[in-house]
Amino acid sequence: MSSRWSWTSSGIALGILNIFIFLSGNHLGTTTAYAQTTGYITQFFAPQLIPISTWTAGTCGGSGGLQVSWQWMLVVGIVIGGFVGKLLYRLKKAPEIPALWKERFGNRPQLRLVHAFIGGFLLLIGSRIAGGCTSSHIISGMSQMAVSGMLFAAAVFAAGIPTALLLYRRKAQS
Repeated sequence: MSSRWSWTSSGIALGILNIFIFLSGNHLGTTTAYAQTTGYITQFFAPQLIPISTWTAGTCGGSGGLQVSWQWMLVVGIVIGGFVGKLLYRLKKAPEIPALWKERFGNRPQLRLVHAFIGGFLLLIGSRIAGGCTSSHIISGMSQMAVSGMLFAAAVFAAGIPTALLLYRRKAQS
């Protein structure tokens, strides 16, 4: 058994999944699950905030209570699928610090964790402000030829490429 899927097999599988999701009247995306989780926590500690919360908009069912949607289950499935894949393929543990990061920023795992947390948090905030994540806008949006999906994809690459070049530029040789 091969330890990796080819990009073509993965792309075909994602395309088929996207078709089924589209035919069910939905779109591929995961950030709604995070808003729902925030809604559950908010409802537990301060239930009066749920009706006015921008972060949980669209997560309440018809009865007024919060609901677990298929997107929330997708996030759970991603975690379970990753774990099952690791068990099936018996992959070696990845290095704590990738070589490219170590070359640029040194062997400091705590710094990498802080950057990963801040980056993930900013990505989640941006996704909620934009009304969806990259999978929602790019995969679902572009497959439906939505102008918003194409503009979002262009913006992601227009910001991502210069950022990567800036962060991972080669150090000057002495």
